Amino acid sequence: MKAVIMAGGEGTRLRPLTCNRPKPMVPVVNKPVMEHIIELLKKHGFTDIAVTLQYLPDMIKDYFGDGSDFGINLRYYVEDKPMGTAGSVKNAEEFLDDTFLVISGDALTDIDLGKAVEYHYSKGSMATLVLKKVDIPLEYGVVVTDENGRITRFLEKPSWGEVFSDTVNTGIYILSPEVLKYFNKNEMFDFSKDLFPMLLKENKPMYGYITDEYWCDIGDLMAYSKAHMDVLDGKVKINIPGNKIKDRVWVGEGTVIEENVVIEEPCVIGANTRIKKDSVIGSYSVLGDNNIIGERSGIKRSILWKNNVLETNTQLRGTVVCSKVNIKEGVFAFENSVIGDDTQIGKNAVIKPSIKIWPNKIVEGGTEVNSNLVWGSKFVRSIFGFRGVAGEINVDITPEYASKLGAAYGAIFKGKGKIGVSSDDSAAAKMLKMSFMSGLLSAGLKVLDFGVLHLPVARSAVRFYGADGGIHISTSSTNFGRLTVDFLDKNGSNIKREVERKIENAFQREDFSRCEGEAIKDVEVIPDYTKYYLRNIINNTRSKDFGYRIALNSLSGFILETVGNLLETFGCTVEKTSLDLRNAKTMRNGNKSAEMTYFTDMIKMGNYDLGVSIEDTSEKMMLVDNNGRIVSDDMFTALISLIVFKTVQGGTVVVPISTSSVVDKLAEQNNGKVIRTKTSPQDIMNKMLGNETKENVYEQFTLHFDAIAGLVKILDFMKSENYSLSDLVNMIPDFYVSEKEVECSWNVKGKVIRQIIQENEGQSIETLEGVKIFKDGGWVLVLPDAEQPVCRIKSESYSAEFAEELTNFYVNKVREISQK
Repeated sequence: MKAVIMAGGEGTRLRPLTCNRPKPMVPVVNKPVMEHIIELLKKHGFTDIAVTLQYLPDMIKDYFGDGSDFGINLRYYVEDKPMGTAGSVKNAEEFLDDTFLVISGDALTDIDLGKAVEYHYSKGSMATLVLKKVDIPLEYGVVVTDENGRITRFLEKPSWGEVFSDTVNTGIYILSPEVLKYFNKNEMFDFSKDLFPMLLKENKPMYGYITDEYWCDIGDLMAYSKAHMDVLDGKVKINIPGNKIKDRVWVGEGTVIEENVVIEEPCVIGANTRIKKDSVIGSYSVLGDNNIIGERSGIKRSILWKNNVLETNTQLRGTVVCSKVNIKEGVFAFENSVIGDDTQIGKNAVIKPSIKIWPNKIVEGGTEVNSNLVWGSKFVRSIFGFRGVAGEINVDITPEYASKLGAAYGAIFKGKGKIGVSSDDSAAAKMLKMSFMSGLLSAGLKVLDFGVLHLPVARSAVRFYGADGGIHISTSSTNFGRLTVDFLDKNGSNIKREVERKIENAFQREDFSRCEGEAIKDVEVIPDYTKYYLRNIINNTRSKDFGYRIALNSLSGFILETVGNLLETFGCTVEKTSLDLRNAKTMRNGNKSAEMTYFTDMIKMGNYDLGVSIEDTSEKMMLVDNNGRIVSDDMFTALISLIVFKTVQGGTVVVPISTSSVVDKLAEQNNGKVIRTKTSPQDIMNKMLGNETKENVYEQFTLHFDAIAGLVKILDFMKSENYSLSDLVNMIPDFYVSEKEVECSWNVKGKVIRQIIQENEGQSIETLEGVKIFKDGGWVLVLPDAEQPVCRIKSESYSAEFAEELTNFYVNKVREISQK
């Protein structure tokens, strides 16, 4: 059988290791990772091998040649431009005249390929995917199989809410050559995104071979170091070069070890290396060929490639040193630092933890390097959370961080476009607004300074001025040190997940260009947009005199002033309060805070028409009707859905998957339609603004995400249709929901969702986000949280008691699976 090695990867997340080499040429225990793959293929009888190349192809060709030195035959197929995984293999179609194996050239594995091939033939499969269970599947393609091993579902790089299995695609496939007939040559085509879903749709025999053997996708620097530890711990069976001088110490030919050198196992030392006297080579260290280690040096848990010179008393702790690096006397480098090729580190310099130094740099003597040097990469799991970027002011989000993040956002526009920037009225938000603007300007973009705005007003300004995007910075009234940054697209909606990932990638690698000085543009200041925004609200109401008595609550004086003045313009009498009513919307009756009780009693006793409490961002509101009833989250969604249905006959509403099915009942009563989406704000926003029917799109967007204009729309509807708020609440059928959180560590979330899906096989379930199980006339949703190690459980049923029982059952189920 023939094989194909896919070796076109750039390895961007491995930079600076991959600045000067393709990812398959990155060494693992002193051999390119692709050489380990070739040895594995040869071991299992694959000697005719095609190699697909794209990034720096000559380096791979020069090293492996025709394969004869390795006991195999190699043919190379070079792409002029990236064609996707399947597209690259298509180039070798004439070579692949029978069933063949595809394997990545940049993963480390000892999987028994022979057994996988036997499995393929035993199943009569057209395509067999080798699968592996992993703890955290976010960076992989998740695959689900039935009890016979047949593949039933795929999802590429899911978010936590989309994780429905912990079984992932290793990128090793056994394929019938007929699969290549499904697409054309020179067509951008991917195995996991395009071909396999196509075969699944056509019900072709496609199976998953699940292995417990070792497999590691060396995707980032943490995984690279971990792979070395796994090799030294014997977790993966590969050939380690050198002679064993102790149980777990390998030393290459020609290496000289002087007196009083301590070598701790396990470790690997390459050929022709010299370790001078009184040095210590600690456990889990790997030294490549032709290195010189100076006297009294200490190397612990570090990886050195080849041709490096370390002078006297160099101390490395958990450091990766690439090739041709000169480290002068007395240098200290700490955990997770990386020093790129052809770099010189001056005498007594200190490289702090997690610092990345790109190739061809000079660090002067005595320097303390505490930020990445020119082109850096500090690994973080994720910058963006459930909504935008959040963190502590001057701790998580500093001016330097904000400027770099602004430049990373600007990078996706490739130096063209204009971005609106705004903040709330806090001094910290205004300070960081300037930093974000500096980053955007450095990327060559035009910046519109919208000044001090509420977030919904900023969304409106982005649309009105035709900006290509926006950034809004806001603080918390209850935690003055906390800050949230919302990144907006041209519609004023929060940017999509894929755009967040692009920004994260650019930020982590600092892989973005700065414009020349003469290309920096002036900032255009846009004053008083709020006046236009408020005038627009007034002009778009049917009734100009509401005359309502309203209790208005907010912890933000900025909100109280803006909304209070607007309501008074409509002839309302407004009583302002500053009570802390956080989380009040989700509280059940009988479990209200003292401040919430005060607010509801005030509305009832004072003969107010309604009460409204507006959150810091001015996006969300909580209503209380004239009878003192709190309009909960689900009730509020039902209320605005009712308004949409009564305003537009046969209208469509977009609601998150976690919303009560009472909305479906309202749709049925009013000939409407319900579209469900994922729960994050940007998913809801983007679904609304992408709604095919397009009617009243911004109306619904406003009702969900603009408490200022949304409140006026609700009041205008009440006045024009002669309803009180309690009349509208009474129109909503009774429903019963229960919601709880349960601890669930990151590494078991995929397992939890997979097992719940398996246990409910044959039942009515939905996996748009998390898993939603429909049973006994109700439903329960198990949803992994994107920011915390918890799962959220929400149930709805015909009674409050049964809804709570259902929630408690799945809280216990998540705990049970987590502890196995």
